[in-house]
Formats: sequence, structure tokens, C-alpha cells
Amino acid sequence: MRAGYFFVGPSKHAAIKVCAWTKKALIGGGECYKHAFYGIRSWRCLQLAAGMYCDNSCPHCWRETSFLGKTWQGAADSPSEIIDSAIEAQRHLLNGFAGNPKADVSRLEEAQAPLHVAISLMGEPTLYPRLSELIKEIRDRKMTSFVVSNGLHPEVLRLLKEEHALPTQLYLSLNAWDAASFAKASGNLSSSAWLAFLESIAEMKRLQGQTRTVLRMTLAKGFNFGRAKEYSEIIKASGCDYCEVKAWMALGSSRERLGVQAMPSHQEITVFAAELASQTGYLYSVEHIPSRVVLLCRDAEAARQRLLFS
Repeated sequence: MRAGYFFVGPSKHAAIKVCAWTKKALIGGGECYKHAFYGIRSWRCLQLAAGMYCDNSCPHCWRETSFLGKTWQGAADSPSEIIDSAIEAQRHLLNGFAGNPKADVSRLEEAQAPLHVAISLMGEPTLYPRLSELIKEIRDRKMTSFVVSNGLHPEVLRLLKEEHALPTQLYLSLNAWDAASFAKASGNLSSSAWLAFLESIAEMKRLQGQTRTVLRMTLAKGFNFGRAKEYSEIIKASGCDYCEVKAWMALGSSRERLGVQAMPSHQEITVFAAELASQTGYLYSVEHIPSRVVLLCRDAEAARQRLLFS
């Protein structure tokens, strides 16, 4: 276990970590923004990393990135092994709540059978060679899935479509507006990285109506905050169903990289989100103050459909 991660599967390249909001939801401390935005039951969510590999080194990443490999190495455990081991580990890590007088007994019982897998804990999921199989395994178990990608592997997005393995909700991280800002925000100096990201944006547009699509912005002052006009053009080009406009939070390893002063206030985020809504035509729909995040919906139909998981 490292920084609260519990490594799972025979090869231990995958990992889970019980989300702070899962813990809060079990003791009456509130639910995460995914609950407010989409209806996710925070106490039944499994936070998963498919592998400890990422081709970016984002300064704003809350995780420690120094030990991550850039390309996949070694074995790739089967999805069934990963999910079985992950659920067992989640149950083990929640054992202590049984003795907590604040714990909601019914929620704790429900938490033993996760309904949702967020493949977003650490690393880049599109580097896992068996991602299509993993998503299908999750679906076969009557669970839903989020996949959060850096957008550097559009070929994987095409493969997920071809293999009928699209997740319930597909995210691309939008943290830059051009090649120079992308290199700064991602720590990736490859000349092809920005072009690959734009190709993924085009792929997201092609997936409209086939899965739920989201752009997720993590914004830090003096780093990648502002440029509403440029960001708006990318949002419109993606055709995404939803855009999450979120403040970078001074947590984990990123605090030392960016400094607490880079964290936007919730009010700053709401003002910027309103500007994006004005320029894109997206609807300013709902906000989650503790997470300093606002949800923009593409249109009235997307807004009506947002609480899919409730």
C-alpha cells in the first residue's frame, strides 16, 4: 500500500483507493460532486487505477507522478482478476466503518457491492492493453463505468467504439488551449501530443449519442486559468454532453508544485464557468461548492439526462 493505494490483481499493476467522499457518505458527511451532477451513489463507487503508467507528468495532478512509467511494461492482468480483487480490497478497507457509531448501516451494507467503477484513480487508462475487456467486464457485472483519459491515444477511443466497449461515461481532461499551454499543463514535450489530443477531441465529437461524453477542466491561477475564448472553441468542437469546470485544489503532491495561491475560489470558478457558458451556448446547470466545480450541459436534453445514475 502506498499513499493509501491498495494494489490488486496477480501482477499488482492495478490499484484502488477508497475515496474521501465514499468515507464521508458512509458517516453522513455529504456526497461528492458526481452525486450532485449525475446521481452517483458515493458510497457504492469503486475508484480504480488500471495501471501505474501515464505519458504525461501534469504539475497540477494531485497524485504523485514521479514513479509512473511512461509506457506499459510487463503483464496485463485479466479484467476479471482485477475487478474481483478490487471489490475484495474495497470491502476490506471499509471494514473499520462497522465499528463507527456514525456509520449508516444500510449504506455500509450497500457499499459491499459497488455499482460504479471510476477508472480515474491514477495513471492513464488507455495505456492498459485490455481496456475494452475491462469495460465489458464491468458492464457484464451490471456496473457502470467512468473512464478519464488524457486524450493522447485517440486510436484507443476508436478501438473502444469498434469493439462495442465504450464506457458509460467517457472523459477527456481539458487543461490547455494550444500546443504551448498543453506542454506546460501536461509536462509532455512531445511535438505530437497536442495533435493527438485534438484528434481525441474529434473522436469525442464522433461519439456523440453513443456514450456520455465529458470534458473535465482542472484550473489553477497563473497556470492554465483564463482563455475562455480558446477553451470555448475546443468545447464546441468536442460536442461533449457535459463540461466540468473545476478549481485545482491544493492537495497531495501538486501543492508543492503550484503553491496554495494558485487555487481558485469557488466564486472565480463560477464567473469563469458563466463566461464559458455564454461563449459556447452550453447551459450553466449545477454547482458543488465543496469541490469548487460547475457543470455545463450542452443543451436542455443533456441537462434532463444528467442524473442517469440516480
